[in-house]
Amino acid sequence: MLRGLIRRRKVLHRPLERLLTDRARKALEAAGREARILGDDHPTSRHLLAGLARRDDSVAVMVLTRLGVDAGRTRIRAPEADLRSIVGQARLQAAGLGHAYIGTEHLLLGLIRQEGPQALGVGLEETRTQVVAVLHGR
Repeated sequence: MLRGLIRRRKVLHRPLERLLTDRARKALEAAGREARILGDDHPTSRHLLAGLARRDDSVAVMVLTRLGVDAGRTRIRAPEADLRSIVGQARLQAAGLGHAYIGTEHLLLGLIRQEGPQALGVGLEETRTQVVAVLHGR
């Protein structure tokens, strides 16, 4: 219980660059590149999904695969959220799971939380359940 509270405090108060896993950082960088290539002003959920899809060994892609979503072929079916708001939600999702880091799985949860279940055709709770299952090797 105390460990979870300490982790939650860390993820809510530490600078973002100290929380991101290498894969999460690379997904965010890829989202930025994708936005520039497409001539968009700023990265959104569409660009983040493309960035997440580039790493098929990430927890996010494993979770999407389990849910029957092909990250490489799926397009966001909703108004696109700003990347900053998704990262803010990812931080809250990590804290809610008691994690002291932000990984691709938290970015995915943040994307779904921000966009809603219609964005990828999967809900937040079912995605969270699969995140926990993948992280625990089930």
